[in-house]
Amino acid sequence: MYWLIFLWILTIVIEFTIFWLIIRKEPLKLLSVSLLINSVTLPLATLSYHYLFFNLLLTETIVWLVESFFLRILLEIDYKKALIISLLANLATSVLGLFIKVLFHEF
Repeated sequence: MYWLIFLWILTIVIEFTIFWLIIRKEPLKLLSVSLLINSVTLPLATLSYHYLFFNLLLTETIVWLVESFFLRILLEIDYKKALIISLLANLATSVLGLFIKVLFHEF
């Protein structure tokens, strides 16, 4: 259980950092958006990957599109920018997640 909480916090921090590097305004709002989005998508993605799809690429593609939609609405940015931000954020967290999985043999 603690491992999942650690990964959730790590995901929020990484995605917030990417949001901040690209948008560069309203850091508290960006942190709140990262917290909200990842509180919804990370548990769903974890469950989907382990019990429904068994396919990381499919799961991450769905998460990317869902998070793009949320970013578009919550940050009031255009879809193209939301897609790019979400892609970068999810690539970063996916690569780090795979690295952690290989390094610690977790999940």
